[in-house]
Amino acid sequence: MDKKLRFILITFLLGVFLGALDSGIVSPALTTLIEDLGIDLKWTVWVVTIYTLVYAVSMPIVGKLADLFGRKRIFLTGITLFAIGSVIAGFSQSLSFLLVGRAVQALGGGGIIPIANAVIGSSFPKEKRGMALGFVGAMFGIATILGPNVGGFFVAQFSWRWIFFINVPIALIIIIMGLKLPDDRKETKKPSLDWGGAGVLSFVIISLLLGLTNLDTNEFAQSIQSLMVWPLLLISVVFIYPLIRVEKAAKDPILKLSYFKDRNIVLALLISMITGIGIISMIFVPSFSEIILLLSRGQGGYVMTILAVASGFAAPIGGVLLDKWGAKQVVLLGFSLSLLGSLSFVYIADGWITLSLGMILSGIGIGFTMGTPLNYIILELTPDHEAGSALSLVSLFRSVGTSLGPVILAGFIAMSGATFNGSKMSEAIRDVILSGYQHMYLAASVIFLIGLILGVFLKMPPKSSSVHNS
Repeated sequence: MDKKLRFILITFLLGVFLGALDSGIVSPALTTLIEDLGIDLKWTVWVVTIYTLVYAVSMPIVGKLADLFGRKRIFLTGITLFAIGSVIAGFSQSLSFLLVGRAVQALGGGGIIPIANAVIGSSFPKEKRGMALGFVGAMFGIATILGPNVGGFFVAQFSWRWIFFINVPIALIIIIMGLKLPDDRKETKKPSLDWGGAGVLSFVIISLLLGLTNLDTNEFAQSIQSLMVWPLLLISVVFIYPLIRVEKAAKDPILKLSYFKDRNIVLALLISMITGIGIISMIFVPSFSEIILLLSRGQGGYVMTILAVASGFAAPIGGVLLDKWGAKQVVLLGFSLSLLGSLSFVYIADGWITLSLGMILSGIGIGFTMGTPLNYIILELTPDHEAGSALSLVSLFRSVGTSLGPVILAGFIAMSGATFNGSKMSEAIRDVILSGYQHMYLAASVIFLIGLILGVFLKMPPKSSSVHNS
């Protein structure tokens, strides 16, 4: 790897780390944060929800802007916005300022990972593309899984404000490095964004994710009848038709409808959604390990390091295997290992060794499937000048999966009807709670099995027919 490629890789990997870390770093600080700012409990969820919504909406728009105006320019703009949002959130003295900061963060963060994948995938030769994208997957996986632990550390040792302030020096380093990247400004005449498509697509995304977020898995039947759930879900479905009409009429649509006519692209998007759900199942590992190992509340986060390390090592290895075997084989191997990991949580996890085995299998499985082969598939099947918007679609479907995950999985834990209050509990209560987690991981196993079946139907074209550079 020459110096130029190494510099590009390091710069964008730092961006991926910054963007992915924030997905979980806020959660441990919520309790302290709401007490410090005097926020009503009913508004607490919006600290996370506003970021999720704006992040999801911004991804396809920012991805398209990168294709139109240059990836370097839009990437650095996104990093700058992320840093500004972090400063606003860190200094906030009220809920409104905090939400503004989180929204600005999300607006900047939405394009970081798709653009990083597009630049890295386009910069490296095809025979090394899988390895390079594997590093992106490793960085994303490690940052996502370690986010809650890092957040907990800052809250315990410093202040909740530092979960935002820590982003600023990292962002400054990325900006300084990014300014040295080769310029890639587009020379097209008067590029313009498909504002109509962007508006309708944003409306569909917000309605869908807000409806899913408002679902209460503890009382699903009653929750689905709520005016904050079913109308939003219905709107997201109904507005798909006008979205199609608008995009068909657009000169340069933000959402290429032709993608949905390609079987492999559709399968890659569905698999991306499955991996989003799978990531959520891993978020429950710390509390699950506390019950299995009878640890005190909060100690399970350290156990999670095993899974994070396994995922981090697996992603670049999966990238190398991808270059040798192809995307389909890596997807199938990843889902097979994830399936075995979840089943081990259900049937054999009863101590350190068996729990660690499940985490290693799950970590390797997620490292293989989380993004690398899917991004590779998209880069193979779409022209280079569409890479930003195409890869943002993969990230969008993964975000839908992470919103759908709690709806599908958390209910199994809630159905146990018991509450975990630390290592001191009766054996009967422990068994009840453990049963809820086991049912949840059994459901996760079914999800991974669906992903495995979808992977079987992938049928990649011969390398000679790739449209990547068309």
